Amino acid sequence: MIVIPAIDLRGGRAVRLRRGDPTDVTTYSDDPVAVATTFQGDGARRLHVVDLDVALGEGDNRQVVADICRSVAVPVQVGGGIRTLEAIGDLVRAGAARAILGTAAAADPTFVARAVEEYAERVVVAVDVRGGRVMVKGWKEEGPALEEAMAALNDAGTPRYLVTSIARDGTLDGPDLRLFTQVLKLTDRPVIASGGIRDADDVWALRELGCEAAVSGKALYEKTLKLSKVTRG
Repeated sequence: MIVIPAIDLRGGRAVRLRRGDPTDVTTYSDDPVAVATTFQGDGARRLHVVDLDVALGEGDNRQVVADICRSVAVPVQVGGGIRTLEAIGDLVRAGAARAILGTAAAADPTFVARAVEEYAERVVVAVDVRGGRVMVKGWKEEGPALEEAMAALNDAGTPRYLVTSIARDGTLDGPDLRLFTQVLKLTDRPVIASGGIRDADDVWALRELGCEAAVSGKALYEKTLKLSKVTRG
């Protein structure tokens, strides 16, 4: 079980949204590369980078993503608007260790199958959940029911999931343990949990459920969670 620090990019800055709302944004740094190197220095074994501008159709932070990948030795998983095999290839060439598929995966599991055939374990599928449904297009539109989506994505060969509780994301209210329990019953693939983590106890609770890792952003920025306390075990 590891904690993966999150760096969400908007307008070249490291930010956090509350429940995915682009109008409810907190900026934490004008230098995301420095944030990445600090997390690495604090003991992070992997980083989670999301290009919110691409996800929201408002531009991109491709150069910042490439700069982060070049500036750290730990693997970087990158998400945000990845909807083609070409986009995955671009990220891999930029230095990303994993590409996180979201909307494209929920809308077309055959795309996941093609991506896995070409990129294997580099593929992570994001399942962003609100009210029992997978949300797509920057969490603005409802997609399929969770059970339906997971069944199709399992059949497509998804090697690993990143599951986010949208209602808890950016709130520090604690993870939705019921959701992750449900997800773990729907798949035998590794699950990375995201949304609501506040402190080390939340991390250990997710480990007890069987999650492979946990993504944390706001808790690290607000210092309610210290990476040094959760980099082992």
